[in-house]
Amino acid sequence: MAGFLDRIQLEVLEPWIALGLALMLSLLLMATSDAPAMDSARIQLTGVVQIFTRPLSIIPTILSLRSENARLSEENARLKIELGAARESLPENDRLRRMLDFRIRSRMMLQAAKIIGKNPLAGVQSLLIGAGGTSGIRKNMAVMNDRGLVGKVARAGSNTAIVQLLTDRNIGAAVRLVNCRADGITLWTGGQRLMIEGVVSSEPVKLGEEVTTSGLDGIFPAGIPVGQVVRTQRSEENLFLEIEIEPAVNFSAIEEVFVVREGANSLLP
Repeated sequence: MAGFLDRIQLEVLEPWIALGLALMLSLLLMATSDAPAMDSARIQLTGVVQIFTRPLSIIPTILSLRSENARLSEENARLKIELGAARESLPENDRLRRMLDFRIRSRMMLQAAKIIGKNPLAGVQSLLIGAGGTSGIRKNMAVMNDRGLVGKVARAGSNTAIVQLLTDRNIGAAVRLVNCRADGITLWTGGQRLMIEGVVSSEPVKLGEEVTTSGLDGIFPAGIPVGQVVRTQRSEENLFLEIEIEPAVNFSAIEEVFVVREGANSLLP
């Protein structure tokens, strides 16, 4: 819009301004003459000047439009920012509401922490959280959110800690299949899903079966949701089932977590 108005001023208004100045100069010269014949000419020229100078009256309007356009552009940018912030707050409020509800229902002692960084350790799938030793957080404490198991504390500083994710190759959690009660160990081999090792092929594992922590490893309290079985495969050459699960947690979208300080994972009905 500003470029359009600039072109109007440069290409249209300047010739009119020049013409108006020329006519005004002519009027000035005629006004200094006392010849009677000039009276009629003055009247006619005055009418011509009014005709040709009338377009000059749009200059204030154009300048006002430019000012209004700048104000509207600024207002539009501000409203876009406010709209984006409002849209962002809706899922955040829903997520925090779920976290608060989970904390109220849980009998565990939980320390809430916000994610402030990703992959602070080279070669380790990890998160940096904004809580540490001063909040009672220690190495090997279990970490979860309202969806399920996230990982464990790998290192703890005074005010921050590093969480090793369940999707790291060097971590495994003792788990139990809820229906058939078979125990196994989680393993990450790449991608978005987890594998379970150590379940014998005779176990009647069903698709859709829930998987939770068993507590047998002494790190992760029993009962924390881990995922759901999405694939099983039996082989005559292998004594163990190949079990693939969809994690309960979306590891690419974690923003807040709970560090389990103590207590068994038991939810109130």
